[in-house]
Amino acid sequence: MIKKRELSSPIYRVIIEYGYRKKNSVRKHQFKIIDTFALTNDVELIKKDERIMEKIITRIKSKHKDLDIIFKSIYVEGQYGNTTY
Repeated sequence: MIKKRELSSPIYRVIIEYGYRKKNSVRKHQFKIIDTFALTNDVELIKKDERIMEKIITRIKSKHKDLDIIFKSIYVEGQYGNTTY
């Protein structure tokens, strides 16, 4: 019996503490925490991930498109399974 080659990738649970403010603002960043999933455990790739940035912007509920977002800490908790695609 021939097994199908699995093309799935691992899913990691990440807890991200981020700060945001409008660009060119003199106010301090407002910090919040988001608990989500990522397809990698590399911190630099998580910072550049478009899906995570979209989740953060949705969570902020801001009408401003130009936000300055910084990452204070990113904690990768562990692998929670694999994707199905």
